[in-house]
Amino acid sequence: MLALLAFQLLLGLQPVVSASYPPGPWNISDYCNAPHVNASHYEHPTEDAELVHLSVLMRHHKRAPVALVPDERSINVGIGWDCTCAKQFTYGGGGARLYHTVRTPPNHPFAQQIWPGTCEEGQLTAGGFNDAREHGKDFWGLYHDHLDFLHAVEPTEINVRTTYIDRTKQVASAMLAGMEPLTAERDWASHSQPQRIDSLVPNYKCPRADALQAAAQAAPKWQAILKKNEALKARLDAVLGTKDSKAVWPNSFMFYQDVLTSRVCNDHPLPCNTAGDCVSEEDAAQIFELGNIEFDYLWHTANNATESNQLTFGAMFSELADGLESPRHRLMLYVAHDLSVVRLASGLEIFPIHWPKLGSEIVIEIWKDKHDERFVRVLYDGAVVRHLGWTPLERFLQHLRRQVPKDLFEKCTAVPSKEALMLQTTVQHSALQSPDTFPIQAPLL
Repeated sequence: MLALLAFQLLLGLQPVVSASYPPGPWNISDYCNAPHVNASHYEHPTEDAELVHLSVLMRHHKRAPVALVPDERSINVGIGWDCTCAKQFTYGGGGARLYHTVRTPPNHPFAQQIWPGTCEEGQLTAGGFNDAREHGKDFWGLYHDHLDFLHAVEPTEINVRTTYIDRTKQVASAMLAGMEPLTAERDWASHSQPQRIDSLVPNYKCPRADALQAAAQAAPKWQAILKKNEALKARLDAVLGTKDSKAVWPNSFMFYQDVLTSRVCNDHPLPCNTAGDCVSEEDAAQIFELGNIEFDYLWHTANNATESNQLTFGAMFSELADGLESPRHRLMLYVAHDLSVVRLASGLEIFPIHWPKLGSEIVIEIWKDKHDERFVRVLYDGAVVRHLGWTPLERFLQHLRRQVPKDLFEKCTAVPSKEALMLQTTVQHSALQSPDTFPIQAPLL
């Protein structure tokens, strides 16, 4: 916990949020547990209208790292990962209530590649489960107790859409239990798509988007940022044993971001190796900020950022638009990942982009006024997004559908030449905003 406090103090508790909504106490940056809608901090619309639908797309809560160093067991010797309090159930209907546990035999010849303990890579931790349950409690406190919109925690009112990855399903179950504890004893369907084409992750193959991102990472602008931080990378590699390692994701700070934040957020100390060398709190804070810079670059200011986002999240933009146009439930709950939240934020032009926090949420409210006209209001991490504070539903749907490339499959599989990639640009303004009222932000360099 001391490491977490020091980490936050080094960040100065400065909000890294969208310029489209004002600063305030509810916007303080807390990567480990994002601010979310809450009755105590909710900003009511000024219009005389009735709430008729909610769609929420959120990131899961705390988990074990997905980025592992080559000799993982040598980092923070004696400190393991405990996931026994967040059981992963997997069983067939009518069968035993089977749950999954992880155990590494001490004499396993490859044991050095994984930490000691009971957590799988990327598994939701007990802290993540508890945060999700409190998140659900706050959500219900607002939309049921305060606004009297949601009436019952029932599948007829609430539809759950997750990815194929277990932690999103666990977070959804904790959210529901936070809304109504009795759901812990009930069966509830979690809807997902086949892993190969899941649009919420997103997980479908798109070689053109891969080429666009590779071109962005090879661009002089990004290479200059990498070069400027070579000394930082060298210090981290020395502690983590990752110099020249294939474990480190090339041209990116995301590997280090995951290694450090996953530990800090679960109350582990920053990594130290067996030689006694440790990652400093200053370097950890710098990596955290570089994560925000990288996300803003890739999904906002880089050449081809808009096209890349539309290609990789186009199928999900279409799914969202269909669900908002003809909703069949009062609440549509999507539980996903950081790369899902950031793509929706980019598509909705919530700039500058930052790395989505754990539990980060984008809430889309649909309201009906006394003339039976429908309007959309968007909240990001508990705050109203100003340029999406009261948008006609039809206009909002048109914008979402403009994010879906025609012939998406064909475009994804068409890889442009390197020369063509360098010539294309992306600064595009949509009907949601004009350059006069909501200018494109400068990159956070």
